[in-house]
Amino acid sequence: MSAWPPSDESRLLTRRQALTLAGGAATLSLLGCSQPKAPTGLTFGQWQANRGRTYLIAHRGSGDVLPEHSLEAYEAALDWGAKALEISVVGTSDGVLICQHDLTFDRTTNLKGRVAEQPSSVLLEGRIDIPRLGPRWQGERRPRIAKLDEVLGRIGKRAVLFIEAKDDAVYPSMMRLVEEHGLMASTAVKVHYPSRRIEMAHEAGYPVFAYFGSADELTAANVDALVARLKPSTDVIVIPSSDDSGPLSDATIKRVTKAGIPVWVFPVHRRWELDYYFQRGVVGAMASSYGYLSRAVQPMRQTDWASGGLSPGEMTRIPDMDSFGLSWPDPGVIALSSQGRQAFLTLGQLCPLEHPAGPYRVQLKIRVDTPPGDEASNFSLAFAHDDDRYYEHRQGTLNGYHAIMRMDGKLEFRIHRAGEESGEEIGKSQPGPAPKKGSWIPLQLDVDTTSMSWQRLDTGQLIQTEHSQFRGGYLHIGRSADDGVISVKDVVVS
Repeated sequence: MSAWPPSDESRLLTRRQALTLAGGAATLSLLGCSQPKAPTGLTFGQWQANRGRTYLIAHRGSGDVLPEHSLEAYEAALDWGAKALEISVVGTSDGVLICQHDLTFDRTTNLKGRVAEQPSSVLLEGRIDIPRLGPRWQGERRPRIAKLDEVLGRIGKRAVLFIEAKDDAVYPSMMRLVEEHGLMASTAVKVHYPSRRIEMAHEAGYPVFAYFGSADELTAANVDALVARLKPSTDVIVIPSSDDSGPLSDATIKRVTKAGIPVWVFPVHRRWELDYYFQRGVVGAMASSYGYLSRAVQPMRQTDWASGGLSPGEMTRIPDMDSFGLSWPDPGVIALSSQGRQAFLTLGQLCPLEHPAGPYRVQLKIRVDTPPGDEASNFSLAFAHDDDRYYEHRQGTLNGYHAIMRMDGKLEFRIHRAGEESGEEIGKSQPGPAPKKGSWIPLQLDVDTTSMSWQRLDTGQLIQTEHSQFRGGYLHIGRSADDGVISVKDVVVS
């Protein structure tokens, strides 16, 4: 005789049972379950049949530019055309499930401590709080912490969901909510590669998203063991987008793609990453800025910092890390303020430029708020790059130019080439007055098919040079020093 009351896991219907509603309400009552709704919305099978050869899945909603795992982030991704979303789940001490990546509140909210040790009453005052995203998402505009029940009700019928219990203890109740909302046919189970839930998800009829959390886990033994547990027709293997030295090597990627299970990569922030991995047999990408990576958002002609938030495609070195984040000192102003390293910002929201070969003009204003210790350091406008890889001085990975204003007031043009750390000066540098702390300086770059000019409009300093080797369509701005703070506003491309 089976135990009574049934355990949490024995209460769960299989996906196949729920889809057929076999036995009706009486059987469900005996199982101790509320009757699920009939399956509705976009199904996994429909999405799989129509997603194309390569495709995107929204990562944390669109966590590069909106508060991650908020209803606002999920809905923005859907508005940009996403048909698949990744959702992470944890639970309070009294069993309320919320959408959040971490087991603690500390990183992304105004609350503190482990979620599982606190009652749901704390959610009344809880807000998602990520200052690097800008003042648009601060104060009273901070989003509420999203409850899973509300998320499933609001967005569940509009996309395929890849759902993970970050706290394994909430897995049974998480899957019951999926059933109660009638979303069995549009849900896949996301798990870390060694999880015992793989077989349980299969038994219940759910596809599986099995991921390796770091490159160190991608050993041949681990890959082979996981492949033996997965189904090529429905399941996927998901690998990290980088290791300590950069993107994964061809050999590492091939170790996974040769196994015959579809392979995805996470997280993806930049368009060049999509090209890199798709060219090597990866078919899916977890997109942290869905509107930018899908190109649903068209290039802007000027920055939108007056709105108080980041635009899709606007990226620091590591967009989802606070330590690389911007600060927002005044309305319409961002500050390159991270310390201990160079601070550059990819202006992907303006790119690719409509006429990368020229003619085009870039105008902007800069202000030195805290002078760097080295007066030979500079503010830089890097341009003519073929893609949106992160740029900083002496990185040696990109072809292009940088127009600079040194902290001693000198203007220069320099060229940088992939494979060479040191740039080369082109044109004749122009001395001028050092920037005055707190004063705005207007700068202007003009590029046509054969020449370029760089000028400081308040003093009349001007460099002109004939050079046309590079004409890519991506821009970056940055501070070359490891210290100091430089603010920027009113970047306009015409």
